[in-house]
Amino acid sequence: MFNILIITHGNLCEELKASVEFILDNKMNRKIFTISIDENSRDFETYSNKIANCLIESKYNIIFTDMFGGTPSNISLPYFKKNEIEIISGVNLPMLLKASTLENNDNFEEAVKIIVNSCKENIIVAGELDIT
Repeated sequence: MFNILIITHGNLCEELKASVEFILDNKMNRKIFTISIDENSRDFETYSNKIANCLIESKYNIIFTDMFGGTPSNISLPYFKKNEIEIISGVNLPMLLKASTLENNDNFEEAVKIIVNSCKENIIVAGELDIT
């Protein structure tokens, strides 16, 4: 139904992808692409070409970025296309696991909501738990 593109500063995207693949061990329902933003390169045209090449693989895509307002987010925003290409900032492992294992369905918007809600539910503060 959709592919995943992870764009982050440095190699975080590569490590997140590797972690998803390690945990799921070939039980993924998605293709995952990554783009690392190199601190020494400000060639945004090259990054834009890489993004475009990843997005042609599927009509529906979710771009995950590390933080809103950073370079990964800023270079991906022009690709936002309602109901086809969504951008979610604050990428983390739980959201990628949820995105990678969602069953294929016809409702892209619902899939995005499920992923975001799953991520929020996985933010746990140990001090708020009754674990004494």
